[in-house]
Amino acid sequence: MSGKETEEVPFMEDKQVKESRKARYTRMVLRESLMELMKMKPISLISVKEICALADISRSTFYAHYADQNDLLQKTEEEMLVFFDSILNKNTFYKNDKHGALQILEEILQHIADNNKSVYVLFSENGNVNFLKTLFSSLYRKNIFKYLTDKLPDEQTKEYYFMFFVTGTIGIIYHWINNGMNKSIHELAKLIVNLTSQIKQ
Repeated sequence: MSGKETEEVPFMEDKQVKESRKARYTRMVLRESLMELMKMKPISLISVKEICALADISRSTFYAHYADQNDLLQKTEEEMLVFFDSILNKNTFYKNDKHGALQILEEILQHIADNNKSVYVLFSENGNVNFLKTLFSSLYRKNIFKYLTDKLPDEQTKEYYFMFFVTGTIGIIYHWINNGMNKSIHELAKLIVNLTSQIKQ
């Protein structure tokens, strides 16, 4: 009796693994379909029906994962936030200086390059500007370029510096992607660090 129970465990594990892989694939295809549609129009003009048709996935399957198209976009954005947070958390070697900022930026830009089609859409006029501001504001406040604002006289001045860094970085990265990533990741990271350092001077 116990032998039979032991034999059934791998079957259940295999089934769970297959279901997990299928779920990941479904979410990936839905995200890619949403990004493809957002190249042409904003989320407010995109329906669940359109996303499912492009992904070749039923609406019942869609609703098993997401509440609606806005939920799909929000979850896509949240995944990027979580990934960028993980970069900062694992960089325990980070020092509050220009070299540390360069190292972290290079890793972030590598992820952007690896996912440039999705990032291009999120950075475009059809993307969520507030999400991008939240993303880069979070990065700057937690680590990147914090060394540039530590000695500023007051919090209000810091806010202006942060927002300048944020909007400038978004513009540079969007221009980079839009021009076929015509600079290496190291060159672009160095350019951003140097530009922001000059602003502080």
